[in-house]
Amino acid sequence: MKKQRHDALKPLSHHHHHALVQAMELKRAGTENTDKSLGESIRGLIDYWEKDAIPHFRDEEEVLLPLYEVYAEQIETELIKEMLYQHIQIRSLVYAIRKNREDPYEKMHRLGELLESNVRFEEREIFPLIEETVPDKYLHQVYGKFHRDSYSGF
Repeated sequence: MKKQRHDALKPLSHHHHHALVQAMELKRAGTENTDKSLGESIRGLIDYWEKDAIPHFRDEEEVLLPLYEVYAEQIETELIKEMLYQHIQIRSLVYAIRKNREDPYEKMHRLGELLESNVRFEEREIFPLIEETVPDKYLHQVYGKFHRDSYSGF
């Protein structure tokens, strides 16, 4: 039976749901599966990026990972490196889309794939690792320190 996500991490999982919606939009950009123009797609991406993705990455990098490091007997450095590298790749593609309009749809499709991959990786690898490592009472203390997403306020 699948283990329920710890209450303290549910806001981040909720943010991940919205990231998956954005990933789907990015993968559809410029195809027959959307009626959005290039400008609308880019504006939607920038809005999501500024309101939700940047604060979400900060939540993970500045709150969650330091908490994990405090309680981990042995740091799973390869998993953490992979997560951070994915964040760098995502940031780089957003920057490239904003600054260089050459091949925008190709970049948007790649970003959609990366965003989806990052969410799946964090939900399947990083969050279970944190749930196993950080004592329950300390994990509960981070609840409320995460940003509220712009879609639902969760």
